Amino acid sequence: MDIKNNKMIQKFKKKAILFSLISILFAILFITLFSQSFSSVYEDRLPGSNIRIKVIDTYTRNFEKYVGDSIKVSSYKTLDAITIYRYTHGRFFNSFKEFNNTFHECLICGYTNCSNQTTIYDCNTTSYDLKARLDNLTELSKNQLNIKTDYIINSVDIEQKYAFEIEVRVNISYNITDNSAGEHYAKWSKQQVITQQVSIVGLLDPKGYLNDSTNTYHRAIKRYRGICEFNESCWDTGTVEEFYKENSFRFYDGGASFLNRYWNNMTQSDIGIETILHPTELNPLDKNNTYIDNVYWEGIRTCEEGKKIVSILLDSEDVHFDQETAARYHVANSSTIYCTP
Repeated sequence: MDIKNNKMIQKFKKKAILFSLISILFAILFITLFSQSFSSVYEDRLPGSNIRIKVIDTYTRNFEKYVGDSIKVSSYKTLDAITIYRYTHGRFFNSFKEFNNTFHECLICGYTNCSNQTTIYDCNTTSYDLKARLDNLTELSKNQLNIKTDYIINSVDIEQKYAFEIEVRVNISYNITDNSAGEHYAKWSKQQVITQQVSIVGLLDPKGYLNDSTNTYHRAIKRYRGICEFNESCWDTGTVEEFYKENSFRFYDGGASFLNRYWNNMTQSDIGIETILHPTELNPLDKNNTYIDNVYWEGIRTCEEGKKIVSILLDSEDVHFDQETAARYHVANSSTIYCTP
């Protein structure tokens, strides 16, 4: 699991530094070619100054792209760190507000309290926090390009609009100043809201670990891409078994959304996701319950509600569905129906 996450994070990291490297290479090229103009007498500096302004303008544009890519990398790593911490300590967030505050601080500095970095716990983002990434770039631009970059992160917002993506918005103010020849003759100042869509694929499911005293449930989010992804009518025993065997999640507007799972809210959502749990992941194993995750984690004993359990054999395992779900997946007619008192 850690290897998979590390590979994905390294992939994001490579993409995140691409624009900054391009910007730096162009800047160095321009500075080298026109260094004579910068050291000439004042009346001859105008062409060099125009070129220098273009160079810094290119850097400024790429700075925003780098911020965007850094938000994506830092957000993914922050969600991963928060989930692992919750797995380790076995406690849900009390509310969205508590989750949002923790995400905000962890994203920015890698701690749950950026003003006092010795309290509560380290988010363990290991230099993937947003401040660390931006500080690396601003230090490089200052030392190598003589460009000073000051920034302030005003706010961070997280929201989910799609089943397999999280939207993160960062309000940032920045000043970019040219310090060439000891003079401030070019300055860019801007406040910008930069929005990034962050995939949840590869992250651990925030829900389920508290219900598992043996700590066997560590399912990562894998998106189902089979033939029934957008076709509810194509489900049958064969396609259900395929879905079951690959341990994937599918979009289902009656499931719980990814973010809501952090504060134990399994309310049906139009951006919900759904998976079928395996008996080996469940402790205690409740035979009177459906193995659909949204229902199982809620502890709804289908048998006690007067509804029968539909049992089918998937990948050599006896898998249980409530009758409504069995009908939705078109497996009810070929299944054994029973209910243990």
